[in-house]
Amino acid sequence: MEIVKLPVGTPAPADTDCIRIQELTSGAFALEGNLLGPPDDEDVAESVSLIASDPYPSYEAAEEAGLAWAGGCSVAVLHVSRSDGITPLPYPGE
Repeated sequence: MEIVKLPVGTPAPADTDCIRIQELTSGAFALEGNLLGPPDDEDVAESVSLIASDPYPSYEAAEEAGLAWAGGCSVAVLHVSRSDGITPLPYPGE
């Protein structure tokens, strides 16, 4: 799996497989992800999302979990976005 780490505070493009790691006010880190599956036909694509994980104690732990999740879904290229402090990241494409 190719991993593309985006600059801090930069959301992933909307049409990419990605994980988002958000720093919380508690100092822990939340993990979200969205993986776009291949279309069943040329007009319909499926996706898999990871929403509202339990907080991780460090950025590294959240990233490791996100990479493992995406790897288990056979992702070819994964974009990794990280919040800039506790400022929420925009969702992909925003």
